[in-house]
Amino acid sequence: MHPSLHLDTESPVPLYHQLAEALRYRIATGALKPGAKLPPLRRAARTWNVNLHTVRRAYAELERLGVVETRVPQGTRVKSGAPPKHERSSQPARARFLRSIVSEARLRHGMSVDELVHELGRARTASRAAVSVVECSRTQCDDLAGQIEARFCVRADPRPIQDGRVPPPGVIVATYFHYNDVRTLWPERIADVRFLAIAPEPALAAQLGVAAQARRGSRRLPVVLCEKDEPMARNIAADLGRILPSSEFHLATEVVSSPEDCLAGKSAHTAVLLSPRLWGEMPAQLRADPRVHQVRYVFDAAQLDALAAEQGWEAR
Repeated sequence: MHPSLHLDTESPVPLYHQLAEALRYRIATGALKPGAKLPPLRRAARTWNVNLHTVRRAYAELERLGVVETRVPQGTRVKSGAPPKHERSSQPARARFLRSIVSEARLRHGMSVDELVHELGRARTASRAAVSVVECSRTQCDDLAGQIEARFCVRADPRPIQDGRVPPPGVIVATYFHYNDVRTLWPERIADVRFLAIAPEPALAAQLGVAAQARRGSRRLPVVLCEKDEPMARNIAADLGRILPSSEFHLATEVVSSPEDCLAGKSAHTAVLLSPRLWGEMPAQLRADPRVHQVRYVFDAAQLDALAAEQGWEAR
């Protein structure tokens, strides 16, 4: 039985080439098995609504590639044995192919070369392996997903816990902060979850150190961590204690109801730290205040590398 094919008569790609590639794809995927007979030339021309010479040239191209063999009077059959080779084309052939693609994009879709490159980039991203990144805030989710994509050729989809959406099939990356939350929300997906450690970015200590040096005298720099939830504030403060030595910084916590409350009553010499979710809610004009600093969490590099090795992610 001959395969149904779709040939685009408006495409700048020659019809014989479209036909040969369509048949080669079906052979490679097993839709046409070794020994299968292709339609005779005249019947193929009628079936696929092309010129007889188009079919002849397509069959000749397939035979040149070692995909089929033609014997008189048996006709043209798919070759048995090794799978068809996908030979690397010459530079002139590749140049002609690229010109045909650019021409088709411009003539049929009104796309510039830059637009075509952009769409190809989107298609490449969509075809990469995907991982869901789960965290409590959109800001934290976006940041952690970006850290994965910056290091590995993988699509990381941020999925804040409060959205309530079940992540799609595939690996789920979560942090130990929300170990119990994830196990409670999606117990049936726990085998897909990889919990990784995160910690405040060490660069924060250097930023605050500059502020401490600017202060007169030898007193410790007052640092206030602002968060909406008291238990979360305590957890973050414990993490900060590992990078902010008590000999240089006096760290306190404050539970606030809105980002604007973070600066209320703070002196010009107090460093105000915002938890990830408060930073995401803070208006841009308040972020610009020299007292304000973001507490940014980053993945443990060794654990992220181990996950990448387990999943076979390609490094950038």
